Amino acid sequence: MNTKVLVIVMLIFGFLAGIIFSGIVISISSGDMMVNELKSPYDFDKTVSVIVDRINNKAGWHVTEIIDQNKEVIENGGFPIGNYKIIKYCSGAYSARMLKSDERKKIGNMMPKTFAVYEKSDGQVLVSTMNGAIMGKIFGGEVEKIIEEVSLEVEDMMRFINLKYTLF
Repeated sequence: MNTKVLVIVMLIFGFLAGIIFSGIVISISSGDMMVNELKSPYDFDKTVSVIVDRINNKAGWHVTEIIDQNKEVIENGGFPIGNYKIIKYCSGAYSARMLKSDERKKIGNMMPKTFAVYEKSDGQVLVSTMNGAIMGKIFGGEVEKIIEEVSLEVEDMMRFINLKYTLF
């Protein structure tokens, strides 16, 4: 009888410990999983130029805006943050598919898609973007299907920095 109780207590303890451990691991790694950050082989200006050209040369895609975030920060009461540009881009076809359904219109707050290009204090130029694989899984259904298709096209545009959306 004592052995059965001990086994049950250990199973419950193990199950609870597993849940706690999983929660801690997810909490620690979730930020890194949600955002892809990749080093560019080019300097800051060339990186911005290459990204803009690759987007605009991909059928159906176009850059909608380039924001000089350093300039915006300074003009609005902040201090200089260094080279930092946000590139907003869009595909009309994918946007129409995503926003056609009333249930998916809320996704518009994440559109258009963006890349952040910035230079760190050590001179490294990096590009960051949301992880399409994770975003798709979060929403599931038709949103996931559309995001998967978009992600494949974005990966193709960004081959020069080896962008690959993954779950882990």
